[in-house]
Amino acid sequence: ELFGSVVVGGLLAVAMLVYMRGVKQELPLFLVGLSFAAAEGGTRLHLSPLLVSLAAGALIANLDEREGERIHHAIQRAGLPVFALFFAAAGAGLKLDALVTVGPAALLLVVLRGAAIWFACRRFAPKEDPRLKSHLWMGLISQAGVTFGLAALVSRTFPSFGPHVEVLIVAMITAHELVGPVLTRRALTASGEVRTDEAPGTA
Repeated sequence: ELFGSVVVGGLLAVAMLVYMRGVKQELPLFLVGLSFAAAEGGTRLHLSPLLVSLAAGALIANLDEREGERIHHAIQRAGLPVFALFFAAAGAGLKLDALVTVGPAALLLVVLRGAAIWFACRRFAPKEDPRLKSHLWMGLISQAGVTFGLAALVSRTFPSFGPHVEVLIVAMITAHELVGPVLTRRALTASGEVRTDEAPGTA
């Protein structure tokens, strides 16, 4: 599954580069359609759509940096409706009774993760810029994206305990997404990357 997903991802990357260099139009729509095709085809071929997409994106970014930037901007333009559906589906699977059970564990893991990130930044951040030691950790708290997909994958693969793991992960992501943007804004302001009067617009 791993090798096949990477190979198919490489083929998708080639197809995307050919399209981007030849057609050069409606890239966001093309990416959405290709994503649905990768998800459906990957499932039928017993491949991981997540690995297929990751392999394709990584290959394009390393083969052609300019085209990688185009894809990044195209995803930003087309991603909002997809993200809305994705988060709605994730929220629909969040069972409140299970949340009560795993809530304390999720809170503990959130605190431990934050402490680990803080310690790693304080210990290993480059010494050339002291702001990194003080503020970098606040920009690394937010967590979502692929983690949501992995949580859903665990739930489907292990039906006996997977749903509880999914609820745990979704609860952690929710906490991170509530706190993370606030900390990122504070880090940017405290490090002098943005002025105080500009901070609300950059959050």
